[in-house]
Amino acid sequence: MTTVYNPFGDYVWEFRSPRSKFGPGALNELKVDLERLRVEKPFLITTKGWVKRGIVDRLREILGKDVPYWDGVEPEPSAESVEEAAKALAESGADSVIAIGGGSALDTAKIANLLATYGGRVRDYVAPPYGEGKPVPGPVKPMVAVPTTAGTGSEVTSVAVVTLKDVGVKVGISSDFLRPSLALLDPELTMTVPPKVTADTGMDALTHAVESYIAKPYWARERPEDPAKRPVYVGSFTVTDALAERAIELIGKYLRRAVYQGRTDLEARSGMLIASYLAGLAFGNAGVGLAHAASYPLGGRYKVTHGEAVGILLPAVLEFNAPANYEKAKRVGELLTGEKCPERDPAKCAEWAANAIRELQRDIKFTPGLEAVGVKEEDLMEMAKETLNQKRLLATNPRPVTEEDVYWVYKRSMRNY
Repeated sequence: MTTVYNPFGDYVWEFRSPRSKFGPGALNELKVDLERLRVEKPFLITTKGWVKRGIVDRLREILGKDVPYWDGVEPEPSAESVEEAAKALAESGADSVIAIGGGSALDTAKIANLLATYGGRVRDYVAPPYGEGKPVPGPVKPMVAVPTTAGTGSEVTSVAVVTLKDVGVKVGISSDFLRPSLALLDPELTMTVPPKVTADTGMDALTHAVESYIAKPYWARERPEDPAKRPVYVGSFTVTDALAERAIELIGKYLRRAVYQGRTDLEARSGMLIASYLAGLAFGNAGVGLAHAASYPLGGRYKVTHGEAVGILLPAVLEFNAPANYEKAKRVGELLTGEKCPERDPAKCAEWAANAIRELQRDIKFTPGLEAVGVKEEDLMEMAKETLNQKRLLATNPRPVTEEDVYWVYKRSMRNY
């Protein structure tokens, strides 16, 4: 029987996930997977780097036919590049999409699939004040998402992030219709990821896990008038907590090894890919919070990669949000380190957990703070104001957020170690 904590709250949660496949060499089974989806004319969206590494030839060998492709994916993709991908996809006459690459490739493919199916431009589907806020009309073409980095979890989520260059901000488009049909995870594809990218994407995965774990509980959200209008991000619940906890544990165990021994340590790469996947499932249902909201103006203005931006902000965000649930904040540190908090004071345990994240960052030579990426203090308040526009992300943050709160997080994140 449900305990009534809030008479206006939502007492129903729904867990959403695509079909998933994991294992070394899993890409070799792609032909069978496409047959299951009953598609015949896939279109590949990837990066020039993966084309140079022979991914087109490999797909030809696996599928027994040529696959048309577009390889113009940008890091932190712009609206212009996504619209170019959509044009190529529409002109190809394809009935499905294969996305191979990091989060930028997967996000590009999601939005390109939307635009190729229904037309329009990126801003049509971006929420105000940056766009028209139109809902995604319906299903898109079947999509197989093949991540080659362990960080974004985009292979299982319903959101895609794009950069609006003219206003210097990143924004997201979110709809259940954007969720891939199949998440195909092959850790062998992550073996050549450089140490810095491994560190940045690993911190992205950790931020997903932590923010979904400490997110506002689902019953604390306002009940929707129509169940069909329940948001994609519903807040934390038992399933997302379990996924997030395991993801944090795996990152604490494997990220250091993946950074320093990644070219030879398949176990570490597998552990990180699973951690990223679990964190993606967690935040794809529970939501994220202030670290992600504050990362958008930061990344748009200073061209900081997504994983780098959220990772820099994560320790301070954990400290800020800890009073909403000190027990969970403490638990983050215990899961990450495998140790018990040495303090009795809940506030000190939250600080200890945040410092455990900073210690991990130092060990993997992660970017030490906002100063290191050229952030100027005179920009902090303006970015704080822009952060409050990210209402979809802040809706599941466990504490209300003001401009002054965001400024404090930025200021606290100028140097983490």
